[in-house]
Formats: sequence, structure tokens, C-alpha cells
Amino acid sequence: MTSTPPSPLSAAAPATSFGEVGPDGTVFLRLPDGSQREVGQWAAGDAATGLEFFARKYQDLVTEIDVAAKRLADDRSTPAQAAAIVERVRKSVLEPTFVGDLAALVARIGQLEVLINVKKEALAEAKEEQRKQASEAREKLVAEADQLSTSTAWKVTTERFAAIVEEWKLIPRSDRAKENELWKQISAARTTFDKARRAHYVELDAQRSSAKAAKEALVKQAQALSTSRDWQKTTGEYRKLLDQWKKAGRAGKADDKLWEQFKAAQDVFFAARNEQNAERDEDEKKALVVKEELLAEAEKLLPIKNIGAAKRELHAIQDKWEKAGRVPRNDVRRIEARLKKVEDAVRDADSAKWTNKNTELQGRANDTVIRFREAVEKRERALQRAVDAGVASAIAKAQGELDGAKAMLAVAEQSSQKLK
Repeated sequence: MTSTPPSPLSAAAPATSFGEVGPDGTVFLRLPDGSQREVGQWAAGDAATGLEFFARKYQDLVTEIDVAAKRLADDRSTPAQAAAIVERVRKSVLEPTFVGDLAALVARIGQLEVLINVKKEALAEAKEEQRKQASEAREKLVAEADQLSTSTAWKVTTERFAAIVEEWKLIPRSDRAKENELWKQISAARTTFDKARRAHYVELDAQRSSAKAAKEALVKQAQALSTSRDWQKTTGEYRKLLDQWKKAGRAGKADDKLWEQFKAAQDVFFAARNEQNAERDEDEKKALVVKEELLAEAEKLLPIKNIGAAKRELHAIQDKWEKAGRVPRNDVRRIEARLKKVEDAVRDADSAKWTNKNTELQGRANDTVIRFREAVEKRERALQRAVDAGVASAIAKAQGELDGAKAMLAVAEQSSQKLK
């Protein structure tokens, strides 16, 4: 048979021994020194019931102190909140309207006050540690900003300065005066960097303007030479112009258009020269014959049966191709296109080989992921069985094995993703 929990009245019964009810219903509290103090009147029933009523008031104060201590110990309330309860109960002690062990209640109040002081000290230490960490974090950002002030990685450093500002905002505030001084250092470092960055782009714009003017002049010279028929001298002049073009630097957005104009002028001259010299250029004709033979050898490689052998033979053909020299201008595109067709086929076959290998690796990686997922599911079931059994050691062991399986699954999934 189970015992019945004590009623609130019987639970408060011990406190009744510290009071009594007079014949006229006056309720007295016996003080620690043995004297008595009037705490109220009772006329609603017998004396025992009255004492129990006033004892419950005492028990309520005890409970309030105990609950406050428990909440404070569990960090569910602040020292200030607990101190407010102490002050309220202390007022009740000074003007008692209850019956109970006054000395024990005062002792409880003292214990709570000790706990309040301990918590205050702990919070103060935590606050000081937080302040220290915040200060160190800010000083670290200041040091980084000082280093970045001389950086020439303009885009990356600009982004990093923006990130530093956001990180600064997230650090808890503590010592505003010191923080303001540190912020001034970051601001100064960023200003130094910004000035250098702006100066760099001003200089870059100036260089581009200078390069544009120089290349515009080179385009005019190239166009003037395009109608020349002094083949040898003009070819040398074009080489000189090309060297000057390379040294002039980038002209910004205008660079591509200027190059097209420059190259078009060259093409006019060289097209005329090649057309006139085509019949007499025996070396180009011989090169064409050699390359036609090399093309025939290359085209025999199709379709690709052995990629390794095909690559070796193509490399040998390409070496001979380079050594054969130039061919007539009108034949260049035709024979290059034929060779490119063979080169593309070899490259595609080589790529397909690696694609198949990657597919095999992906399949293995997927199998590994599936096995680890099954292991995770198995350990989740084991953990549930341990929880149902209520055995703490079994639960801890099952949880550890589940965490390990999940970690291995994460690694397997990451490896599988890299192969996709």
C-alpha cells in the first residue's frame, strides 16, 4: 500500500510549536529569546487550526527563500532578483504575521545572501573575462588592420576591411573609451589603405590613357605601312611596331579595338606579300606536301582504338608538323582544320577514359555512403532500445557509437560530392 502524501497543514505542523493562541484569539509567536510577539488574530475556529494557518504563512516564506536559492544556483535568476526576495522576506521577519522557527528562517536568509554574493563574484569574474576577450579580439582586428594598410591586393583587402567592420560590431561593448581609441586606429589604417588604393587607380588610369595614346599612334603607323611593297624592310618595321605595342601596356577597354585595327593593317601588308611570293616560295610548297602526308598518317588513327598508342603517334606527328615549317597562307586553315579534327578525337577519347574512371570511383563512393547510412540507422535503433531500457551506461555507449557513425557518414558524403 502506498503512503498518502502529507497535507499542507500537516507539512506545516512543526512550525506550530513556535506559537500559541490566547483565549481571546490573539496569536503569539515565540521569539528566539523566549519572549512572545503578537502576530495576528484568529476567531474562525479552534486554536490548532489557527496555528496551522499562521504556520503555513511561515512555510510560504521558507519555500520562497528555498525556491529563490534553487533558481539562483541553477542560473535561472539573477542576484538582483534573489536580493529582492531577501528584502521582501526580511521585512516579513521584522514585522512577522506568521508562526514558525524565526531563527531558522533568518539562517535561511543568511545562506541565500551568501549565495547571492558568490554569484555576484562569479558574474563579475565572467564579465571581466568577457571584457578581456573582447579587448583581445578588438586589438587583434587593429593589428590586422595595421598590416592591411600597406596591402596592394586592392579588391581582397577592401573586402577584408568591410568584414573587419562587421566583426567589430559583433564584439560585446565594455570599455567605450578604449574601444574608441582602438577604432580610431582601424579607421586610420583603412584611410591609409584607401588613399593608396585611390592613388593606384589614378595612376592606372593615367597609364591607360598614356598606353591608349601610344597605341593609337602605332595603329596610324601600321596603317601607313600596310600599302608598302618593300617586303623585307616593312616586315622589320612591323616587328618593331609590335615590340612597341607590347611595351606600351594595357589601354583599358579600348585595347581590343585598337589591336584589331593594328592587326588588320598588318594583315593587309602580309596578305599582299604572301600573294606575290606564293609561286616562288618553294619552302612553303614543300612544307605543304609534308603536312599533307602527315595528315594522311594522322587520319589513319581514326577511329581511336588504343588511346595510349594514338596519343604517342599523334605527338610524333605534331613534332614533325612543327618542324615542316609554314605552308601557303590559303592552305593553312584547311590543313589545320583536318589536323584539329584528329586532335579533337584523341582528346575526346582521352577525356572519355577519365570520365569512365571517375564514374567507377563515384559508384564506389556511393556504395560507401550507403553502408555508413545503414550503420547510422542501426545505431539509432540501438540507442532507442537503450533509452527504452533506461540503462544510462548503455545509452551513453549507444550515443557514442551513433556519433562516430554519423561523423564517418559525413566524411563519406563529402568525398562522394567531390567526385561529382
